[in-house]
Amino acid sequence: MKIKVKLIGPLIYETGFSEKDIEMAEAPTVEGVLELLAISAHRPKIITRNGKAVVPHELLENGDTIAISPIYSGG
Repeated sequence: MKIKVKLIGPLIYETGFSEKDIEMAEAPTVEGVLELLAISAHRPKIITRNGKAVVPHELLENGDTIAISPIYSGG
């Protein structure tokens, strides 16, 4: 199963890419993608699946696009 992953901000430097297609086992979860990429589950972040917010245990489907962004603050 192929999933497209898009990263934003400092996550690009931590993982070494900004956009990548990854192959995963059948019925992967968002949490499984985070583990594969070694992104801490405790780091505050916003995750979307095909443009809509998701939770870590949500199942993914072939061809989904996951975008992961750290939460920023400022004024």
